[in-house]
Order: sequence, then structure tokens, then C-alpha cells
Amino acid sequence: MQAGLITRIKASDRTAFDELCRERYVPLISYARLFLSGLDSSWAEDVVQDVLFGVWQNRRRLRDNDAELHAYLLRSVYNRCVNYLRRARRLQMFNNEYEEKMLSVLGDCWSPDRNPVIASVFNADLRDIIAEAVGKLSPRCREVFTLSYIESLSNKEISERLGISLSTVENHMYLALKQLRMSLSGV
Repeated sequence: MQAGLITRIKASDRTAFDELCRERYVPLISYARLFLSGLDSSWAEDVVQDVLFGVWQNRRRLRDNDAELHAYLLRSVYNRCVNYLRRARRLQMFNNEYEEKMLSVLGDCWSPDRNPVIASVFNADLRDIIAEAVGKLSPRCREVFTLSYIESLSNKEISERLGISLSTVENHMYLALKQLRMSLSGV
């Protein structure tokens, strides 16, 4: 750096400060990227811009020593990077916690066990699926199944009502349940 540049910056010479920025910006960006690798590259630029802005704000306190200024810039970039990493880690922790809470709330909202509206929709859909599966049974199987499970008649009562043997009722029930299990296995 040319002699007197720091003195000119201390005297609020904007041209001198611009010259300092042109000289130091790219090396400081590279230094910041060492610490912030894996994050958005704009963070390194933000760090360096913040540091250089701090130099301008505190320009009256600068010493006329290029080595001290260089050390100050590197230390400041390092400290800002550490702060950015801490902020990123806190932000990630907050996002993870927030996401867990949202999933919990949404899980409660969409669970048929916890939400009566969802339960009624779920039950209506399930009733429709079961009704469709029952509708695919043969007429006699459907009739026996309906009398047993809907009207809650015993096998003996079904046998008497339909005028068929008890073993025929049991066979129809076995076939109906077997077909329904197969039809509803994917539900």
C-alpha cells in the first residue's frame, strides 16, 4: 500500500478508501470463503463489506501502520465469519425446531384420531371403499354378509330366514370375508 493512504483515509478521503477497497477486497473475500465454504457465497461478500464499512466508520482511530491495518482486516474478517457461522447454526437449529413443531401440529390436524372432521371424511371414504368391495360379492354372499354384519343376525337366524343350511351360511361368510380381505388388503 502506498505511503500516506491510511493518513488520507483518516482525513475522510473517499478516493483513498476506494483504493484500499480495490486492493484488499478480493484477498479478503478469498479469506472469508475459507471459513464460510459450503454456505452461500454472498455471505463472504457481506462479511468483507461489513469489515470495510467498519474501517470507514472508525477511520479516525486507524494507525499509520500498514501491517497493523492488514492484521486488523484479517482478524475482523475472521471474527465476522465466526459470527455468521454461529448465526447460521442458530438459524438452522431454529428452522429444525420450527419444522418439528409444524409437523407435529399438522400431524394433529390431519390425524383422524385427533380431528373429528378428518375422522368423518376418513370414515366416509372407508365406508365407500367397503361398500364397493361388498358390492363385488356374489348376490347370495352379499346377502349373507349384510344380514350378519349389518343386521347383526346369527348364522342360525340367517339360515332360518333364507331357508338354507347352517353350513351354507358359514361357507358364504367364509367366501365373503376371504374376498373382502383380498379386496381391502391395499387399503
